[in-house]
Amino acid sequence: AASQIRQAGQELPPEDFLQRQILEKLIVESLQLQMGERAAIKVSEEQLQQAIANIAAQNRMDVDGFQRALAQQGIPPAIFRENVRRQIVIQQVQQGMVTRRIDVSEQDVENFLKSEEGRMLAMRAAETEPMEQIHARHILVKPSAIRNDEEAAALLQKLAAAVQRGGDFAALAKKYSEDPGSALKGGDLGWVSPGQMVTEFEQVMANTEPGSVSAPFHTQFGWHIVQVLDRRRQDMSEALLKQQAQIILRKRQFQDELPRWLKELRDKAYVQIKL
Repeated sequence: AASQIRQAGQELPPEDFLQRQILEKLIVESLQLQMGERAAIKVSEEQLQQAIANIAAQNRMDVDGFQRALAQQGIPPAIFRENVRRQIVIQQVQQGMVTRRIDVSEQDVENFLKSEEGRMLAMRAAETEPMEQIHARHILVKPSAIRNDEEAAALLQKLAAAVQRGGDFAALAKKYSEDPGSALKGGDLGWVSPGQMVTEFEQVMANTEPGSVSAPFHTQFGWHIVQVLDRRRQDMSEALLKQQAQIILRKRQFQDELPRWLKELRDKAYVQIKL
């Protein structure tokens, strides 16, 4: 931290202040990692490799070149991988906890699109070509005190097998799904547009053929199976503008809400500091 401040040409704050800031950052990170552990958030090897490749690309290197650069700086690969894994867990915790505090209304979207800046930003983000939508339904099972991570995945594996043998997906969703927004509708999510779901969910939908049921997969919300019912391409120029406006507003709200949530998390935690 001190070297970063010096590189920025700024004057170093008092050492005790700097130590306190670093300690508080480590405490808040630890609290989030504990939440991730309680929520059974797992980082797959594929997620980890992709994150490292993205970091390398941001530094205009391939992965091998980036690994060599780390070695030159004396950073062991195992420590770097663990730091990346921890950051992925923290990001997923933040997405899960902060997103539920965000509320963008239809009126918010309309007001945003009425402003010159808002419409320009939404038009810039929106695609001009028809959008592919996916009609899907899912079953969500959350790990809990009575059902661990492995048992949640195993239950969904059994449900997927039952559907493949001709079982009624909608009936199983009503009985087992823990998604309050879709369970009573048989897990039906309606027509899903790009950007509506978390990345892992969208990737599975994209790789699942219509009529097929996915293998169990994990997101920050729990374990899922998804059945793709149909695909279509829609010209949704105005609808897409509204969707992009909502995405922009949700990102802004997220950035505003994140520090408030982090402060609440820290304030509620009892941490005894012994120096």
